[in-house]
Amino acid sequence: MEIVVPASAGGDTDFNARLFAQKLSEKLPANFVVSNVTGNGGATGTRQVKDAANDASKILFYHSAFVVNELCKATDYGFDAYNFACIAGQNAGNVVTVNSSLGIHTLEELHQYTQEHPGELKMAAQTGATSYAVAMQMKNAGFDVNIVDAGSAADRLTALLGGHVDIILAAYGSVKDYVSEGQLIPLAMDGKDNLEAEGVSIASMQSQNYDICLPFYYFFAFPAGTDDSLVNEFNAAVKEIVETDEAYQKQIYETYYQKPVYFEKQAGLDQYQEVYKLLENVDFSS
Repeated sequence: MEIVVPASAGGDTDFNARLFAQKLSEKLPANFVVSNVTGNGGATGTRQVKDAANDASKILFYHSAFVVNELCKATDYGFDAYNFACIAGQNAGNVVTVNSSLGIHTLEELHQYTQEHPGELKMAAQTGATSYAVAMQMKNAGFDVNIVDAGSAADRLTALLGGHVDIILAAYGSVKDYVSEGQLIPLAMDGKDNLEAEGVSIASMQSQNYDICLPFYYFFAFPAGTDDSLVNEFNAAVKEIVETDEAYQKQIYETYYQKPVYFEKQAGLDQYQEVYKLLENVDFSS
């Protein structure tokens, strides 16, 4: 069975998918493999699964960028185009990160700088993806930045380290070594919660009085029409992994500071309604 990941290899989404593929292959009478299908902010991969045969041979593993794709008009379909399975994880959130050479150490300092130097700072994002949605929320909240499409999370980190952009959003696990070395400065989390990790405390943007937030859920979905009994069997295995597999729980926390999260079918869709509401007033055209 093929798990289609609309993101590049090596990032947090790919990591989660491959860990699930390994664990599911041990639990179910099938071999799960991961395929990275990039393009159009994730829309290429989601469409591939949407249009696949409903025999459970292809499964989508993606995240909240699916909602952004729809709101940005990169896609003309939503969750109702699939047999939604479950939310299988939640990223701790991405951190607003700047190069230490910029001399900015707080989110308020960043806001003030962009007000005094409008359009000067480049903020890297990927059009149609979660980084773009958060960047647009920041821009709508008065951060006068120049949003540039810099590709995947790995590409954005490379661009920041190379001085080609000034601000990125990144999983803390991918920047922590540069933070400890003093090259990068973490300013705020884009999720609902603060991050406490390895002696580092990073407050959310909401707790710093900015109405900016994007919960980052990972989900599985099958092509519409897939037999519910197959989806239910799959969900039972995922639930067992998330809630009882201590090795899985240890790996996701040590790598990306994730805590185990699982919402089945309608409960998962209800969580995503919150994401839609948070983004419904964001002007993606500006």
